[in-house]
Amino acid sequence: NKELEAFSYSVSHDLRAPLRHIAGFVQLLQSKAKDTLDETSGRYLTVIAAAAKKMGVLIDDLLSFSRTGRAQMRVEPVPLGPLVDECRRDLEPAAGGRAIEWKIGALPSVMADRTLLRQVLANLLGNAVKYSGKREKAVIEVSARREKDEIVVCVRDNGAGFDMKYADKLFGVFQRLHTEAEFEGTGIGLANVRRIVVRHGGRTWAEGEVDKGAAFYFSLPVRQARKED
Repeated sequence: NKELEAFSYSVSHDLRAPLRHIAGFVQLLQSKAKDTLDETSGRYLTVIAAAAKKMGVLIDDLLSFSRTGRAQMRVEPVPLGPLVDECRRDLEPAAGGRAIEWKIGALPSVMADRTLLRQVLANLLGNAVKYSGKREKAVIEVSARREKDEIVVCVRDNGAGFDMKYADKLFGVFQRLHTEAEFEGTGIGLANVRRIVVRHGGRTWAEGEVDKGAAFYFSLPVRQARKED
């Protein structure tokens, strides 16, 4: 597994330079030869540029996925409330002024690596914003509860949802339940979420119904969590 991870990191890293060359020369052609190219040739360049951009995002996500398994963890008390607020602010440009009702419950502090936990929340909240994008009014809820020996955090939305028979695929690499035309994505984000949570000793799972929204959960063991003072 470590060898595969190292291979993935190396390949992803080495692909960056040639991809930059492709994107750069396409951009040069578009700017310098736009008056001499016919409509069909111009469209070909546009398709190449879009494909290069998509591949760049995929490579970045693969590198991020590899790093989450390699990075050293610095565990410290992390208040979830301020971290959720921080992620929400970062998502404002992606929301594009849409009507979103945020329902944030009482959130505890947890013992975790702040940087990695931020990736988890940013991904789950980002997905909630994205998949509720076709709603006239999106409703996104964030809550936490104590269950025996775990703290369970839930991010719920009223978006596109999913068929529960495919729930086991959600957290796999390159697994997507919606087409690229419906919602953009690379299929790596939730795999990253699971990897980070598992490194903290927790679990991930999800519930949903087609066109009625979804709820994504992650847990942290109580031995690694404490309530806010």
